[in-house]
Amino acid sequence: MQKEDVRNRNTRQRELIIRLMDGNYDHPTADEIYELARKEDPRISRGTVYRNLNLLAETGWIRRLAVNGGADHYDCRLKDHYHFVCRNCNKVFDTPIPYADSLNHTPVGMDGFKTEWHNLLLIGLCPACADREEKER
Repeated sequence: MQKEDVRNRNTRQRELIIRLMDGNYDHPTADEIYELARKEDPRISRGTVYRNLNLLAETGWIRRLAVNGGADHYDCRLKDHYHFVCRNCNKVFDTPIPYADSLNHTPVGMDGFKTEWHNLLLIGLCPACADREEKER
């Protein structure tokens, strides 16, 4: 299914999810989108939200960010960029590090492989969690 097909075959629930993701730079999880969606449509199911987020990610409307040891997050920002994940609260943040297209090459010694893109994920503590941890010491 192509990006245009998603819009052409839109449902009311999908339109709601698209609207909730549009300009949402908080990198929400499916459960967070589900909670937001239920405020506007109490009858929407968790499965509907998950299916639509997966469809939107597969067709390029949003990006799915797999976070080790945590739930997937979703990103409306499609331009290549890097992320920081807080190991305490599991929030995901965009970084100001410029995306290095020069890294999109296959390393020497990996003949036959074809690099298409790369991902950099910084892991540590966000300011709020770092401050909380410092106060607990």
